[in-house]
Amino acid sequence: MTLATPADRPPSTGAEHVRKRWDPVQRRSSATTRWHMSSKAVDRSVEEFSRWSDLRCIRHLANVRWGSYVDVVCAHCNTCADHYWSAKEMRWKCKACGKRFSVTSQTVFANRRIPLQKLLAALHLWACGAAGQPALELRRMLKLGGYNTAFTLVSKLREGLVRGFNTGLISGIVEMDGAHASGRRASEKRGKPLNYRSAEAIAEDEELALLTSAAKSKKRKQDKAEALAAGGVLHPEHGNVFPPTRRVVVTLRRRHTSAGSGSSITRVGVGIAETPEVMEALAKMYVAIPESVLSTDTGTAFNKLGKKFQLHLQVNHSETLVGPDGQHSNNAESFSARQDRSEKGVYMNIEPKYLHDYAVETAFREDYRRFAPGKAADLALHHALNVGESHFWRGFTHGHHRKYEILATGNKPARASGPAKGPREPTRPRQMPW
Repeated sequence: MTLATPADRPPSTGAEHVRKRWDPVQRRSSATTRWHMSSKAVDRSVEEFSRWSDLRCIRHLANVRWGSYVDVVCAHCNTCADHYWSAKEMRWKCKACGKRFSVTSQTVFANRRIPLQKLLAALHLWACGAAGQPALELRRMLKLGGYNTAFTLVSKLREGLVRGFNTGLISGIVEMDGAHASGRRASEKRGKPLNYRSAEAIAEDEELALLTSAAKSKKRKQDKAEALAAGGVLHPEHGNVFPPTRRVVVTLRRRHTSAGSGSSITRVGVGIAETPEVMEALAKMYVAIPESVLSTDTGTAFNKLGKKFQLHLQVNHSETLVGPDGQHSNNAESFSARQDRSEKGVYMNIEPKYLHDYAVETAFREDYRRFAPGKAADLALHHALNVGESHFWRGFTHGHHRKYEILATGNKPARASGPAKGPREPTRPRQMPW
């Protein structure tokens, strides 16, 4: 179907044109679309990094990390000076303590093995994604040695954002909203039709149909008690029981002072459920409450918290998106939509243990959505180069995994991810059809 041009449309008669079912639907070009189509949205390419020399890569990383490649900071004693440069070793020798350091010393990328050209190219490709960039694609595009190399690389970048970007207080008009994530049990439905139902579920429904109303109510209570005993999460509003892996991603967004400019700063956190305790913990962590105005929906989790702010604006989303006096939380909803696309369309079934890391990545992408990929990559790289060595991913391939899940109300112990380390049973070679 071809879109109709203005010349093909019927002349206006003064009355509003009623669109018929077969009329083409045209989507209006938004300001974001116009920006992405402009020359400002492109600054560097992956091809450029392949032509960069090692010295140019080091100078670029030094500028990103310290703001200069002449006066640099010693990674051991923090002395800022024009340290001795060794062109042979491609690193500096401190004038104060005499120790040697490179541009990635004491950073999340310390003890790297991949060339700097591939490191910068990988971060540039990571920044090009609107909702995320799978590590598997990075491995294929850059011909990295293994999947773990690409996975730990982008995971260390996310760690830099967790420890460097998602920090500090925000104030002003703060929009707050929670969205369910994880715990979708997609693996049970893999390879099956959308309307698939197991034989056990069908038999259970047939058995339930034969029961009386009192027996049905008793059975539902028993099922609910069993689900809670198995680790399920009780929703505070409607009382449904969610799987043990279900989480709520809460976003706090400072609304921009200029109308129509969206938000300017985003902070995120993860909770077990949308409860007043989770919302209050995140508000204390990220918001200057006495100087701020809270804007939310009509969820009961915000009622107690809203009394601590200067003003609490609420909008009933079951009736409208914007209230009569302009109340809305559309910027927070925008983050939730991007996070949903990231989980379902890019990363697929994010593990609850690392959900906070991925949510922080989405917050970074949302805040810098109108930055060219090269500039956005440098901003993310600045955080990764200035938070110290990795706490979460050092020795990951050797079985050293993070032992906790980052939650708003306190870290929760979590088991190691992936298969057990050590020798594995040999697998039978796959028979190819030819």
